Amino acid sequence: MMKPMLWLAAALLSGFAPAALAQGEGVRIEGAQGWISHAEAGPQARPIVLHFRRVADLKARPKRYNVRVTADNRFILYVNGHRIASGPSTGDIAHWREEVIDLAPWLKSGSNVIAATVWNGVQPLKLPSNPTVEQIGAAQGASLFTNTAPLFQQSVATGFRLMGEGDAAAIGTDKPGWRAKRDAGHGFANGWRQEKFWYYVAGNPETIDAAKADFDAAADRETGDGWQDAVPAPDAAARILIPDRLPQQDYRATAAGKVVRTDLPAAMAFPTRAVTIPASSKVKLLIQRDAMVSAYPELSVSGGQGATIRMTWAEALYDAQNRKGDRNLIEDRKPIGIWDTFIADGKPRRFAPLWWRTWRYAEIAVETKDQPLTLEGLRAFETGYPFQQLGRFASDDPQLQQIFDTGWRTARIDAHETYMDTAYWEQLQYAGDTRLQMLISYAVSGDPRLAEQAIDAYAASNVDGGLIESAWPTRGHNVIAPFALLWVGMLDDWRMHQRDPAPIVRNIGRMREILDWFEKYRGSSGLLTKNPQWNFVDWVGQSATDRTDFPSYGKEAQESCLMSAHWLGALQQGAVIEAAFGDKATGQRYAARAETVKAAIRSRCWVPGRGLFADNPDGDRFSQHMNALAILYDVASKEEARAIVDRIMGSGQSIAAPQGVTAVSYYFAWYLAQALVHSGMGDRYVALLDTWRDLLKLNYTTWPEERDGAGQAGKNASTRSDSHAWSAHPTADLLGIVAGIGPDAPGYARLKVEPALGGLHNVSATAATPYGPVSVRYRVNGKRLSADITRPKDLPGDFLWNGQRYPLNHVTTRLILPLP
Repeated sequence: MMKPMLWLAAALLSGFAPAALAQGEGVRIEGAQGWISHAEAGPQARPIVLHFRRVADLKARPKRYNVRVTADNRFILYVNGHRIASGPSTGDIAHWREEVIDLAPWLKSGSNVIAATVWNGVQPLKLPSNPTVEQIGAAQGASLFTNTAPLFQQSVATGFRLMGEGDAAAIGTDKPGWRAKRDAGHGFANGWRQEKFWYYVAGNPETIDAAKADFDAAADRETGDGWQDAVPAPDAAARILIPDRLPQQDYRATAAGKVVRTDLPAAMAFPTRAVTIPASSKVKLLIQRDAMVSAYPELSVSGGQGATIRMTWAEALYDAQNRKGDRNLIEDRKPIGIWDTFIADGKPRRFAPLWWRTWRYAEIAVETKDQPLTLEGLRAFETGYPFQQLGRFASDDPQLQQIFDTGWRTARIDAHETYMDTAYWEQLQYAGDTRLQMLISYAVSGDPRLAEQAIDAYAASNVDGGLIESAWPTRGHNVIAPFALLWVGMLDDWRMHQRDPAPIVRNIGRMREILDWFEKYRGSSGLLTKNPQWNFVDWVGQSATDRTDFPSYGKEAQESCLMSAHWLGALQQGAVIEAAFGDKATGQRYAARAETVKAAIRSRCWVPGRGLFADNPDGDRFSQHMNALAILYDVASKEEARAIVDRIMGSGQSIAAPQGVTAVSYYFAWYLAQALVHSGMGDRYVALLDTWRDLLKLNYTTWPEERDGAGQAGKNASTRSDSHAWSAHPTADLLGIVAGIGPDAPGYARLKVEPALGGLHNVSATAATPYGPVSVRYRVNGKRLSADITRPKDLPGDFLWNGQRYPLNHVTTRLILPLP
């Protein structure tokens, strides 16, 4: 999602800490001591890469050797040359995470080397004394083209902190013995300046000059010049540490890809076999993977002193007009993306950027000098949040399994220490995207920890007297008012899908601030008027140049039916949450306000001649968005809802809309799907997926951000992102709508199985729940349905079919029922 240039005060870069602290996260350590750094690691030295090491002499290998580790910005931890951990998990200055790691499995009796590589690319803004808001905004906007850290990364001061527990206290960074070295051969570049074509604020390109870099910082003994005693870093303590409750990210070997085009015939065998690039030559190798991946690459080379290697990472290939098309098509297409630069020194080296890359295509461009260079091999280590897949979907329509699998791949690629809108372009956790990603996690994995992280993160970003940042953590400032309402939806989703109410209870205060923030923009009619924030709903409704075009507002009163419908849904959700976990009187107030908003929408936005709800009271704009929300939040009656669906979907063979109705994007199609179910028309969902079938024809391996030629892409351009998890929601809904597996009571205390087969004859599916997996198998024979449902023994439930409830009295229940 490309963002407007609105930016936070410069204090964020020098230690800004949000006021709100989520509760229940364990012990907080404010101003914690024990931080160390390098004598040259001041703010003006960034970007900087440091190595730290110390020796631990042990009489015997310990059974347990726990340490708590963190760094600013990032660390990779080694024990006796083995990479064992990386971090810290992304947070903000008021919630800076430290992880407990047991070093014992990698220790031995005798001498042990504990080492860490730490880097920081956050550069201070260049500001005059006492800068104005306008000057801060201009500096922050300019920094997008100069900064050398991803936008999600905050910073106080470069440093490293390792504190031991028990016997391990002897190796803490608050004790002498730690050594430090600045790596003069490892640097960072600005990604957007390289890429130029699209908004880019994710992981930065890196440069490694082998002649100056230290490849042996974690070895048995110090080598090379530059090692010195580490120095205390008291400035780095100006943050609040909290325990990291997330697991270590995956780091497992995967295929890097195969060469599909090169101007050196012998290179076609790479990386299976080494290839030698002759002296004084230029050679390119285009590598293709079967599917998109987020991974740490590692290129092994030898010889070729002075040779330059440029590795470009791309989601897709582009034609001469910078358009994508079939994602498998090679021909003369080119990769467009960021690149890392490696400079060989004639010795055997393994070039590995510190941060992971996302790619379907990679290009290795080599320019040798007077020595040949041998490319020995290319390895990749896939990374991401370690979700374990429990959910499965199969049917007599094999494309639906492809859609399910592609969505799960997209969701995994965009899930790391936070959810991410796109692992390639931004790596930011946006509320609109994250709500849908959380639902996929619940259904396919059942692991709620990353979702809980997201709920708390947004709550900490209190801006403009109650709203949240649209993406958090970040150094930027970008408030999307409707995303705050979708955060309330996250709480309600958690209420239904998870057993532990703590994330809701500790954040009810923030929910109230959000819901009440909109009160001051309620007009005399009861509808919301225009507020000063960016009111993004969907890319489809607005042009590439005008972001105020959608949602639209009435010409006189400046009221919006679509914004009011968003508020209505959040008020309804807030009322239920208050009744269950908060203050009943407040819940009644929200319920009453919801009724007045509903009545205002009904009276001001319904256009009888169209049989639709308009986007604004002037009645001149209509969208699937507005009418889906009107159905979902019961502004429309059940009888009206079915007719509305027919009018906004036409034939229903995709998410396309009839002329005169703005269609939803891949993202907002989730709300359209929920409206289908709410109106009792869930059987139309399978047909809606024709939109994703069309994407399969283009050989996507992860789902894109938007349609080509639409929204921010512009009329003649391709979508920017090919790895956008907000388009992956069919993976959750194939389980929740088609297989019909979902909660029937808060906390998933009761199971509801209500399939919407939509013409399918055979379906087998498994979905995760907090009690364990639920599996179903449906077979349609003639005019009868055979349904087998297996549930956890502690999860009671019912099977709903044709308006009837059938209790699931056994762990496995078989039902034979007539078709409607």
